[in-house]
Amino acid sequence: MTTVTFHFNVANRLDYVRRLARKEQAAGARSVVVADADTLEQLDSDLWLTATTDFLPHCRDMAPPRVRARSPLVLTSGVPSGPAADVLINLSDAIPQGVESFDRVIEVVGLDPQERSAARQRWRQYAAEKLELLQFDAGGRSTTE
Repeated sequence: MTTVTFHFNVANRLDYVRRLARKEQAAGARSVVVADADTLEQLDSDLWLTATTDFLPHCRDMAPPRVRARSPLVLTSGVPSGPAADVLINLSDAIPQGVESFDRVIEVVGLDPQERSAARQRWRQYAAEKLELLQFDAGGRSTTE
């Protein structure tokens, strides 16, 4: 069953996603980040500009299948077909299609009131699907609901 964790009170979502993706890769997990085109462009650029020792191998969803198959992190505006991934990191306002094919979904929620409102709606949708829901306060405490 898919577990959905909402990471909320995130001050800088892109920095947070880079740290999450690095942590997942270190644990041997393959991840997919879903976001709008502008956010993906910024994240892709930020990933390329990191220090050599902090570089996180990644590709966009339009990369050739052999590249996507070898990449521990795929950036996409929708859930890509192809090799399975373990973790979906969602930066979009909607629930991506196919979330049930992931072991874990991480919803990254910033401080913006509209973003928080959209996250509450996604929480209700996940709850209606009877998925396991967890919360993690980026300020340091975690709870289960």
